[in-house]
Amino acid sequence: MKNGNDIFKLGGILHKEYEWKSSERELSKWINGETHERFVNANMKELAATGWMSNRGRQNVASYWSMHKEQDWRIGAAYFEHILIDYDVHSNYGNWMYNSGVGNDPRNRTFNIQLQASRYDSDGKYQRMWLQEELF
Repeated sequence: MKNGNDIFKLGGILHKEYEWKSSERELSKWINGETHERFVNANMKELAATGWMSNRGRQNVASYWSMHKEQDWRIGAAYFEHILIDYDVHSNYGNWMYNSGVGNDPRNRTFNIQLQASRYDSDGKYQRMWLQEELF
């Protein structure tokens, strides 16, 4: 209520101006889990197969999409709105703004995807499972 429809605007609730891109090719690679980041790919494949992704995964794929690829964060948020089985407008757009530097995060963080993967999937089991690779 406090921020009104700013949660849907490009500059988010902080009204920040970034040079966002919009690439159909990047969107297709991201949605289909065909990026150069295995951890992102595994999370996106799980989302496509189940309609669900862990919060840690959501933060990483959002950071990858918006901060690493510099793509319009609203495109990612809209895709999540379309596919998540536990979609909630405020959580979804709030998290996307937060991970894209236009929400309530004074540090404007960018996730280190490899570090996150080594912390939360140190043995690579999750990535191998969703990328359909042999466990050995």
